[in-house]
Amino acid sequence: MILRSLPLLLLLLTPSTHAKDDVDRLMDTVQGFIYGINSKAVEYDDDTFKEGMAQHDTAFVEFVAPWCPHCKRLMPDFERAAKVLDKNNIPVTFVKVNCDGPGYHTCADAKCDIYPTLKLYRNGVEERRYLGERTPKDLVRYALNMIGDHAKKLTTEEEVAKFTVSDSEYMFVGSFPEETELSKEFLAQAEKLREFYRFGIVTDPALVGGEKNVVLAYQPAFLRNKWESHTKVFNGDPFDLESFIHAARVDLVGIVNRNNHEDFEARRPLIITTFDVDFEVNKKRTNYVRNRLLKAASEYKDKVAFTMGGLNMTHFYAPDDRYNDTGVVMTVIDEEGWEYTVPKEIEFTFDSLKQVVEDVISGKIKGTPYREEEAPVQKKRVKRVVSSTFKDYVLNPEVHSLIEFYSPYCGHCKALIPLYNELASRAREETSLVISKMDATSNSLPRPFTSRGFPTIYFVPKGKSVKPIKFEGDRTIEGFIEFMQKHTKEELKFVEPEEKYLKKKGGEEVAPGGTCGGDPSAAAGEGQCSGKQEL
Repeated sequence: MILRSLPLLLLLLTPSTHAKDDVDRLMDTVQGFIYGINSKAVEYDDDTFKEGMAQHDTAFVEFVAPWCPHCKRLMPDFERAAKVLDKNNIPVTFVKVNCDGPGYHTCADAKCDIYPTLKLYRNGVEERRYLGERTPKDLVRYALNMIGDHAKKLTTEEEVAKFTVSDSEYMFVGSFPEETELSKEFLAQAEKLREFYRFGIVTDPALVGGEKNVVLAYQPAFLRNKWESHTKVFNGDPFDLESFIHAARVDLVGIVNRNNHEDFEARRPLIITTFDVDFEVNKKRTNYVRNRLLKAASEYKDKVAFTMGGLNMTHFYAPDDRYNDTGVVMTVIDEEGWEYTVPKEIEFTFDSLKQVVEDVISGKIKGTPYREEEAPVQKKRVKRVVSSTFKDYVLNPEVHSLIEFYSPYCGHCKALIPLYNELASRAREETSLVISKMDATSNSLPRPFTSRGFPTIYFVPKGKSVKPIKFEGDRTIEGFIEFMQKHTKEELKFVEPEEKYLKKKGGEEVAPGGTCGGDPSAAAGEGQCSGKQEL
């Protein structure tokens, strides 16, 4: 375990205020930051990278290109975060590599095909890629979460009390006086998800009100309110623990951002309210809007879901320039995932909010796809889906669904066709699984589905309000089957393919990896540049 220094410990043990967490107090230690002066980010090139990285227990690396506008925006924030860590003796080294200069071959070895790329290294070995927000606070928070034990041992009531108000995201405490299957899964999830959440563990149930063999989720202090409990308890099947962890933040009125929007969008219909959210600088306005949302959410919680987000989410849900200012914008995602933006001329009040809710419930307000093909006649095992039939084939709560979003012009998609057809043949006796595909260049994708490249494939387990799971793995028959089986409790049935799919040669058929360009508006975070400079 890496021990934090005494100054950092004293800082983190300072009592929390309503709006500030540990990372806020760390950020406050660096004032008057000027980019380019006394940098604390170490720069390596092709000659120094391997040797230099081996000297750092934990390093956070930005791979950048000087011509990339997204990199230019990141560099000052990365430098400020590096200075905060250095000032507070936090043992994470920030490193920068110029991919369009002396670090070209290092970036190629690290497979950096888009800029900026951020990665975490342990003792010179790559551990994971960072895909979160790129503000200085988010970068510091990530670095802080990635050091020390992945589940902090809490031994006193005081430690529990301080831990459960220490972060701006939900915090999780496992109460396990002895080892169980749930405790083992909790530790596994703590290691897997530590970059997103903080995890603690107690062996004395008395420290958490006598609860034992459970996982407790604690709402961030600044979000606590009179309309809901700030603690959620999980004691179910270990298989469902990861879903509980991600879904915990979906409160009566949680805070949506580009990293968690899929969790919120799984509950539909959903009303998203976006404006200049800030619980410190804009506290009065933020609480004015949120309190009205909470009141409405408490009245309609069984019929409509609510969330709120900052101005970057206004651009995400309502990219039309008419909405890109500080006004309160309401966007509706209906039960099928289609969006509708409430006209800006409707001023946000509790009465206007209730009217929008009533119109959503009655069906007067519904979203519509902005492009779609005519529904085809289904003749093959792989179902062809269009926007109007998406709900029937992909969102049917009675079946599991595997959906491929493709482009008819994409070479990778064409290469996948025979393997995908064979997969459908092998699943022909499994009545609870639908395998389908949709031309994403001719049809709109409902929320929360996005396609940053082609092919993009999702698995949707059966059930209501289920979050779709993006496929990650080898594009092989076994890879697809293993992925689907991993994300459902049921044993799916696969049989030998029909004769026309039998291979003439031995060996496992593999569809080439890679993707073709997709919808740039679906990019995560604050944007990325392709690996080649546009001329």
